[in-house]
Amino acid sequence: MEFGSSSNDGPIKCVSKRWQEIISDTSVPRLQCLSTKPLLSGFLFQDVLDESNEVKYIPFSNDEDIVQNSVLDFVPEHIRLIASSNGLLCCLKFGVDDEVVFICNPIKQKCFRLEVPKGNDRIEGLAFIFNPFCNSMDKSPSFKLVSITRKGDFEFSFHIYSSEIGEWRNLENNCYCDLDLSCYGLGVFAGGIFYWMTQGNIIIAFDVEKEQSQCITLPLPRIPLDEGLCEVCIGESEDCLHYIIIARAALQVWVLSCDHKWSLKHLISLAKMEEEYLYFLYIEGKVSAVMDVGGVILPTWIEPIAFKDGFLLIKLRCHFSCTLIYMYNPDAGTMETLITLEEMGLPVGYLRTLPYCMGLAPMQSI
Repeated sequence: MEFGSSSNDGPIKCVSKRWQEIISDTSVPRLQCLSTKPLLSGFLFQDVLDESNEVKYIPFSNDEDIVQNSVLDFVPEHIRLIASSNGLLCCLKFGVDDEVVFICNPIKQKCFRLEVPKGNDRIEGLAFIFNPFCNSMDKSPSFKLVSITRKGDFEFSFHIYSSEIGEWRNLENNCYCDLDLSCYGLGVFAGGIFYWMTQGNIIIAFDVEKEQSQCITLPLPRIPLDEGLCEVCIGESEDCLHYIIIARAALQVWVLSCDHKWSLKHLISLAKMEEEYLYFLYIEGKVSAVMDVGGVILPTWIEPIAFKDGFLLIKLRCHFSCTLIYMYNPDAGTMETLITLEEMGLPVGYLRTLPYCMGLAPMQSI
């Protein structure tokens, strides 16, 4: 199955009417959510600099990767990707003055519009979790949305929205940090906690149930920009936060335990990776690495851009006209070339990237 189809038959194509009847039964998504964790289906990409904000979807379950360009065409506004959770997407309206959230179901091609609380401070980051029937057979699906807002120079405040209550609440618990958020303010959910990267050596954590926040120090300080390559991302696997760093010609994968202690899971030489996977063009990319071509400022030539369920996406520009995206699983020791930016029509490479898990359970309101 795929979503974002432009045909008149709807976004889902089934191989038989009987199969369509089976998955349409309300007991199927309930049982699916109770018995299994949604599997990673693919990745969503969006060019940060593209005024049209077109979202691309790349599934990797097919024999041949196909770029789907119309997955969010049903949303009535230009949007920015924020988060993905159990088949739903959270997007923020693109613009300066009007902050509106859209909760989208790309399978059903429906969306729910949600106004953000008005105030003097702008949202710096958002995080989203969708809970489809996971607690009991009778419990309706619900979602929670947490916004993190700069309050003065040294403090962040939080607002939380629950679909069960249907309103925003301003939380008393604030987080004291003088660093701006990075990764375009995208939040990662792992083990009941939202995490946001900052531009320094701190990750901001917010416990959804306890509604408490804290600052967590990175396992290693970042290398200053003038001292060498240092690119990072965070993601989730097995309900744990993972911190990925590419620096000093190596890839490191760190895991955060439930008591907020870091452990190094993988340390891999990038040159050794190229020896094992000849199509991983690390040396070629390093030799031809440039930041400015004809007045166009390019992003770093190699960087981790997303991590989910053990799969890491690595973006590598081997020369100006070719940027490859690899899907690497350090646990299994597997790698494949997923696609090129040129094939997606996103040649510059400033990307928002989200993993997507296609679930059967729809939210009732959308």
